[in-house]
Amino acid sequence: MRKIILFFLFIFNVNFIFSQNWQLVWSDDFDGNTLDSSKWKHDFGTGSQFGMWGWGNGELQYYQSQNTFVSNGVATIEVKEEPNGLIDSWNNVSYYSSSKITTKGLFDFRYGKVEARIKTIDGTGFWPAFWMLPSDGSWPCDGEIDIMEQWGNDYLTNNTTGAAHIGSCPYSQSTHFYQSFGAYSSNGSFADDFHKYAIIWKEDTISWYVNDVEMFQITPQSYFSIPQPHQWPFNSNDWYIMINLAITQSGPNSSTVFPNNIQIDYVRVYKDISSTSIENKNVSDVLVISKNLLTYNTFKIANIKILDLNGRMLLSEKKSGNISLSNLNQGLYIIEALHVEGYKIHQKIIKY
Repeated sequence: MRKIILFFLFIFNVNFIFSQNWQLVWSDDFDGNTLDSSKWKHDFGTGSQFGMWGWGNGELQYYQSQNTFVSNGVATIEVKEEPNGLIDSWNNVSYYSSSKITTKGLFDFRYGKVEARIKTIDGTGFWPAFWMLPSDGSWPCDGEIDIMEQWGNDYLTNNTTGAAHIGSCPYSQSTHFYQSFGAYSSNGSFADDFHKYAIIWKEDTISWYVNDVEMFQITPQSYFSIPQPHQWPFNSNDWYIMINLAITQSGPNSSTVFPNNIQIDYVRVYKDISSTSIENKNVSDVLVISKNLLTYNTFKIANIKILDLNGRMLLSEKKSGNISLSNLNQGLYIIEALHVEGYKIHQKIIKY
């Protein structure tokens, strides 16, 4: 029996097209007792202050901050009846209150994986949404991404949808186009428990996921009425996140229960730190692994890192020529080496 085995083993060759490797760049797990004001702020009122009636959709709720509260690792957005009414800047009266939280002005980004775990709501008239708009953009010419929208009903809220809107500005119904999907639950209501809603957003592609299952994908060619890629707005701007609980223009009925709420377990944004490995190159020209040491060619490599499979950086070196591996536990790791010519080498390794 051989007593010595290789300490590390390269498991993919250099022509391997590296799979997605997500690094968490922003998150809120709602661990405190109040909404984190460094991550979220509130929209208020009915939208009249922006020249919109019912936030542009004829919605019936008045947004206020006190309808959001945080406890036991969950953010709750509560919708309530307001018998005395709440008056907006146009002197219109709203008889329902709710909340909308947004990262606008605090955090925005382009491309990545965006995911939230949410327990939604049953009841006619309720309209929860998890969605995105471009910072300083105009609607709809700069786009809208709806990660999750649901319309509650008196029985089972068993349909969840997502959509991407494009069009011309100023808005015209004849030049407003969107692609959407609907996914049905065969096991009760989406309000029965928490579910994960996500998109993976890349250049020229957006894919929607429900509970980690891909449901829908669009590209510029998905819009047959506006097929030219230069009219695809989703490769431009940085975008911010919103979560809200609205009441539709048609409103609730006699069976709709108040107060009521949606609950948010977490919201997370990841970036893809993987890339295509170099082609037609010999990795051994730049990287050598021997027992507890990774050695690299400092004339060819500007920086080298070791990451875990969640994208967290464990070790990093610049121009030293070697990295000690003695502190790493057994397992699978990723080497990310930045070549002096600007491209990256990604290689998976196993430590025994």
